[in-house]
Amino acid sequence: MNTHHLRKQLRQQRLRLSKRHRNRAAYQARRGLNRLQHPALTGKNVKIGIFADAFGEMPTQPLMDWARQRGYGIYLPVVTGKHQPLVFIEFSQKTWRQSRLPRHPLGMRQPEQGKMVKVAALDVVFMPLVAADKIGNRMGMGGGYYDRTLAKAKNKPLKIGWAYDFQLVDKLDSNPWDIKLDALITPSKLWIFRRYLVELSHAKK
Repeated sequence: MNTHHLRKQLRQQRLRLSKRHRNRAAYQARRGLNRLQHPALTGKNVKIGIFADAFGEMPTQPLMDWARQRGYGIYLPVVTGKHQPLVFIEFSQKTWRQSRLPRHPLGMRQPEQGKMVKVAALDVVFMPLVAADKIGNRMGMGGGYYDRTLAKAKNKPLKIGWAYDFQLVDKLDSNPWDIKLDALITPSKLWIFRRYLVELSHAKK
């Protein structure tokens, strides 16, 4: 199946899920967060990039609740232009519930104002995806925003995907400019794609 048809099929499959199914999957996936062990998550003033689900993705409210309970700073991606890198705006208590976020013309939900940072200032970024494969290749919505943003960053954060189990496929076509995931969290499993993360994970158990 080519990239276009796979993207279309998986997006439709996401949209067919009931709200109950989506929420249950997200809370199951949250358990995988407790297995994440990495120095980026243990320092002071940890900054986490988290997207607000808007296109049928697995809900990120449990992910935000987890980050908030740990005292992490939460930053949401903001599109500033079609070919511009993403910037990230701090998610304040005023706009804590995602339902209050306004929608961008492209459909994503994002804050309108707040403390703004570049992706290089983040310690971890949770990335939306349509599909991922078993070596960390990622298929996004097709806009290339995350690939462009991360390609220009000298200091890249830990890159973690957040998705349903059916979004993991055996193999994706990839390009030299595609940015791979370091890990993926699904309702049933924490997938580690980088050896140094495997070693850290085992050492911390």
